[in-house]
Amino acid sequence: MTNISKKCILEVERKFRSLAVHHLTKTSGNPPFKSLLSLPPQKIRDTYFNDKLGLLSSSGIWIRRRNGLWQAKVSKGGNYTNSQFEELDDMNEIADCVKRVTGLGRGEEEGFGLGIMADFMTERERWMADEEFTIVRDEMDFGHVVGEVELQKEWVGDGEEGKREEMRRMDLRLKGFMKRYGWAFDMGGEKEVEGKLTAYFRIMGKSPTDF
Repeated sequence: MTNISKKCILEVERKFRSLAVHHLTKTSGNPPFKSLLSLPPQKIRDTYFNDKLGLLSSSGIWIRRRNGLWQAKVSKGGNYTNSQFEELDDMNEIADCVKRVTGLGRGEEEGFGLGIMADFMTERERWMADEEFTIVRDEMDFGHVVGEVELQKEWVGDGEEGKREEMRRMDLRLKGFMKRYGWAFDMGGEKEVEGKLTAYFRIMGKSPTDF
């Protein structure tokens, strides 16, 4: 019997409140980036889904439809500011993930049996720094701005321990990157950086199960 290893995307990210410079360029601060490529801006429509009991969100599983495409982000560690995720875009894997946590056995055509907990538009500015770190600045239509630095890697395999170890290494590299180029990022001081969903629920006066 052939053993087929699963493929997924591992992502680590660290949030920042805003850029600390007016225009982000390779030489905006010292030390300068080794390289900095400005990427085309994006307009993103995100619709986030949850079950009525909030089992998915409380388990750190975020099901969303981004510009019409279904995705699942499964938390593998960290917190709201410094996060580690496994990303899924295969419909069967997303359905299995939802069913495993909620018991709901619906398919994509029924929205996996979930309800809409958040829906908003984002205007995103993007840069690729040092050839592998993605810097983004997101401005949402409900009046919130937040930034992230992301590092992604395609992973093939089944072992959870291997995934965790790889993400730990990725997070250390990301932490070192942000420390080296600290002049570029406003971390918000003592106040924790507020992510987009947390801000959405606060500003809209909702909770993850209000639908």
